[in-house]
Amino acid sequence: MVVSGSKKSIVLGLAPNEKHPTGIDLQSCPLYAPAIHAAFTPIRAWLQRLGARPYNIPTAKGEVKYVLVSANPAGDLMVRLVLRSKAALHRVEHTWSELQAELPNLRVFSVNIQPEHTTVIEGREEIILSSERYIPMPGIGTDLWLAPGAFFQTNTAASQALYAQAATWARKLQPETAWDLYCGVGGFAFALSSAGVAQVTGVEVVGPAIDGAKHAVTELASATATVPVEPSNKNDGTPNTPSAAPRPHFITADATKWATNQKLVPPDLVVVNPPRRGLGPDLSSWLERSGIPHLIYSSCFPETLVEDLRRMRSYQIRAAKLVDMFPHTSHVECVVLMSRAD
Repeated sequence: MVVSGSKKSIVLGLAPNEKHPTGIDLQSCPLYAPAIHAAFTPIRAWLQRLGARPYNIPTAKGEVKYVLVSANPAGDLMVRLVLRSKAALHRVEHTWSELQAELPNLRVFSVNIQPEHTTVIEGREEIILSSERYIPMPGIGTDLWLAPGAFFQTNTAASQALYAQAATWARKLQPETAWDLYCGVGGFAFALSSAGVAQVTGVEVVGPAIDGAKHAVTELASATATVPVEPSNKNDGTPNTPSAAPRPHFITADATKWATNQKLVPPDLVVVNPPRRGLGPDLSSWLERSGIPHLIYSSCFPETLVEDLRRMRSYQIRAAKLVDMFPHTSHVECVVLMSRAD
């Protein structure tokens, strides 16, 4: 939410324009999850008590730029406050507990510093003020852990449909190895592991996303270690260990640079989930030359998907599924299974 209006009359919603000079209030939009909807009134009241001036785009003055709110299906909240500078940070540090008292389901609270006068929402510096650093989000095979600065789909149910579809295709293909490029917090990587893929490597350039993915591996290992083990009837020296799906391995790196510079044997399957701009010519052309048998491409912008497909003519589309990730809009998520032509 853009924070606009004045210190004593905060508006949460869209940025001001000529018709709405104080901003467009979107607090009552019915599309929000209940926990997010319920959070806006306490957040607005707390911001007004804070007394920091909302950022004014025409004058490039003011402190408070955005409030970013995430919720999981259980109602746990992550709230991030984007400030122009650290001028109001001391006040935030000493008063955010007031917000926590009004929102007992607030698990993660952080301040992001974005000093640039730009449409880019987040800056590079994130200051986590809460003791907790992640909220769990539903995945396939395990929870996914969302940290400040990491991307997660706005439509949680639709994202699970994407992960489940990839897992279904992986069970049919039965690959031994897979890469998940642009893996984010590991949604596709864990889905592939749950489908029995023995070696899965996830690659993502955003550090907080990889931190969350590695935390999920740790949580999964801990949960597996506490599974009760039935007494063994074997006499072959096999240890009594609980069965578990393979665990992915995660790397912080640029997906294109990492893949195109690999000297290892290419995997049996690659999953790509690029941003709106698509894979681009470097990675799509490398995939065309790579000899990798199977590719799953999840796209939020079918136009760039088509551009990438034109550079990967060795692959034939075997299946595709549309997911209504963005209801009531013209946008759609598309996931495509491709294999090399025989």
